[in-house]
Order: sequence, then C-alpha cells, then structure tokens
Amino acid sequence: MTPDKQDERRRQIEAAAFDVLAEKGYRSTSMLQIAKRAAASNQTLYAWYGNKQTLFQSLIEENARNVKDLLRDALDNHSDPQDTLRALGPLLLAFTTGEKAIIMNRAAIADADETGLLGEAIDSAARHEMVALITAIMTQLVAAGRFRDDTDPADAAESYISLLFGEVQLRQALGRMDVLDRTAIAQRAERAFDLTSRLYGATG
Repeated sequence: MTPDKQDERRRQIEAAAFDVLAEKGYRSTSMLQIAKRAAASNQTLYAWYGNKQTLFQSLIEENARNVKDLLRDALDNHSDPQDTLRALGPLLLAFTTGEKAIIMNRAAIADADETGLLGEAIDSAARHEMVALITAIMTQLVAAGRFRDDTDPADAAESYISLLFGEVQLRQALGRMDVLDRTAIAQRAERAFDLTSRLYGATG
C-alpha cells in the first residue's frame, strides 16, 4: 500500500471510529465494531493503532491540528492583534464546543479511570497549543500598547479562555447543554473579547 493510500485508509478508519463512538458511546465501542464499519481487518486496526484508546487519541490529535491551523491562519491574516483576538473567539468555540468535541470530551471522561490517554491528549495536544497561541497574541497586545504594560500575557490568556468557555464544555459533556448555534457563539465570543479588553486594556 502506497503512503497516500495508507493515509486515505487511516482517514476512513478514523471516520468510522468516530461514527461508532457517536452511536454507541466510549465503553460500548470496540475495535471489532470499528473494523467492521470501516470494512477493514481487526488485525490492521491493532497493527496501526494498538488499541481503541490510541485510535481515539489520534482523532483528538487530528482535531487539535485543525484548531491549531485555524489559530495560525488567524495570526497570519490579521496585522492588528486586537482584530486577531476578536476573530479567534468564534473559531475556537465552533471547534471546541461542536458535536465532535462533545463526543470526544465524553469519551475522555469515560476513559479517565481506565488509561487517561484521551484526557492527556486533549490537554497536551489541544489546550496547550491553544494557550500558547493566545498567549502570543496577548504579548503582541502588550507590546502594541493596547494592554497595560504590567499585564502578564499568560494570565491574560487564561482569563480570556475562562471567559470564553466558562462551564460550556463541562455542561455539554454532562448532557446539560446542546451544541452552540451561530448566534450563541458570536455573542459569547464578543462578550469574552469585550470583558478581557476592559480587564487588561490600557487607559488614556
């Protein structure tokens, strides 16, 4: 199998894995079910991924790469860091509170008392990258005089993330909140941007 065909086959398997996970939940999903859905052999899945935890870890890491690419595009496409920060909110919320993210967060919770691999993947591959990039934007805002010069960029990034997400992801994982619609995403993102700007913005 050529590298291109192998990559395509991996994408097919991972798409099938997500479909089974969405239908059956983490604990009831097996490698055999995924193999059948993907029309692949069970041996192939175990050879490529090892077990279902590492398969779903690959899904999380792929989604994290997509989010990171969006963040980097936003950084590249806006010369003004304030415009960049404003543009990031809706993108982050759309990716991290959508249906796929909810399902993966629930899987990570279910796996927490088994291997903890999924939670670790979300924290290291997704959150770490997100915090680093937002911190970079906050650093630019301080350097540009938009934020007070005594602002700690890392602290500002954490404050912004807390304001942006709040308890949304937890409530979604618990089944107490649905996927956010465009209006809710826009309103929540603008509120986080506005409150962060008030909290750290330079005066005068």
